[in-house]
Amino acid sequence: MKRVLGLSLMVLALCCLKVAAWGGETADLVLLDHPKGSWLASVRGDAVVTVLEEKDGWRRIRLEGWTMAGPAPAGGEAAPEAPAPVAGAAGEGRIVGVLAADIRTGGAPGAGILVLLTRESQGLDAEHRKGGEECGGGVKEADRRIADLNDELRKALNSTGNFRDATSRNDAIKTRLQVAQAARRRVVEDCRGRAEAIFQKHAVARTISDGDGRFAFEAVAPGRYRAVAFDPSADRPRSWSLGCLIEGSGTKVLDPSADRTPVEADWGIR
Repeated sequence: MKRVLGLSLMVLALCCLKVAAWGGETADLVLLDHPKGSWLASVRGDAVVTVLEEKDGWRRIRLEGWTMAGPAPAGGEAAPEAPAPVAGAAGEGRIVGVLAADIRTGGAPGAGILVLLTRESQGLDAEHRKGGEECGGGVKEADRRIADLNDELRKALNSTGNFRDATSRNDAIKTRLQVAQAARRRVVEDCRGRAEAIFQKHAVARTISDGDGRFAFEAVAPGRYRAVAFDPSADRPRSWSLGCLIEGSGTKVLDPSADRTPVEADWGIR
């Protein structure tokens, strides 16, 4: 698929990833050739874009920028840029899997979700572990605040013999409790955004799962990998993290249970 040089680059569709505002970092925007289509490129999350159309959770955008000049085919169009290959010159493998429904909570498979393939590394592990520790601490602090307010609420009506004063105090605590619960939801949302941004940073390949949650990565070089995905659903947010070792050619079929990584992609924060 050819990309046109010039001041304007029209992108047919944009898979708009949630921007994770944590420590000044933002997740990359992944550009697809059409909704749930093929990967085109990734750009910085803070890149300036013009939204031309929004439909069914997708955005069609215009992005302005420059690329290095190179050999151009007839018609003045630039030669298409291919993403950096995951595989080496030989021994290419294939990874296939499914974003299966959680047997504990039910629900449907993860359909139409961005799947990231990352190569295992000490840097990724250290960054993910640090994020989990900090996010876990933030959620625990929010939980303590909510628990304290619930305790105050239980005591409020018995704190005075004046029913009107007790009711007024009770209402004030309920308001503070609602604020604390909303703050906790924001902490969880930010933490999940931070987790996704970490894997975006280390991703070597990307794909979109089909209607049954199935996905595949082609031409994968030998090494140890992790396939991760995030479902940002407000009602029931989920994540998947499946690990495997590619030793050569052939297909590795990921088992939704046996190949689950010990640590969840979003640290199990809900």
